[in-house]
Amino acid sequence: MRQLSIGPTFILAAVCWVASPAYGQQTTATAQGEASPSSSLVTNAPHQTASQARWLELDFEEAKERSRRTRNALIATSASFALGAILAGIGASQCQQIGSSSVQNYNDLQCNNAGNVLLPLGGTIAGLSAIGMLTSGIMLGVSNKRKRDIQRDIRRSQYGRRLHWDIPKGALVF
Repeated sequence: MRQLSIGPTFILAAVCWVASPAYGQQTTATAQGEASPSSSLVTNAPHQTASQARWLELDFEEAKERSRRTRNALIATSASFALGAILAGIGASQCQQIGSSSVQNYNDLQCNNAGNVLLPLGGTIAGLSAIGMLTSGIMLGVSNKRKRDIQRDIRRSQYGRRLHWDIPKGALVF
């Protein structure tokens, strides 16, 4: 081993050796267990349903907030898409088509100053907002699915498991 990695390893070992013993998952020893070496160690398992329910509630609040933010983003991008479409429509009304004298017969637009500004501006706003609407719509669907999954987990933790058919046992299981 390199000398640089040996030093921190020894420091970590010394700190762990000096540290008091740790108990996993909130285990405690009874007074009898500490007094008598022949008695067994009594451990108390943490109340998992209460702590799990608390974490699920926190996850649900976070999912609700995320869903609200993405819904607001979808509303904002939809409004900006409508604004861009209106601006592009106003700009297009300020333009007129003229025939081209070239062989390919492409039509050109001749616009006044308002049409020259509003048509590209409105088209750009509408195009970017359409991308934002698509993205925020997908994100809203995902966040609502996550919120529904958490709600389902909360209901399951409150009401316990439902009665279902266990195929390997061939019986109804609670």
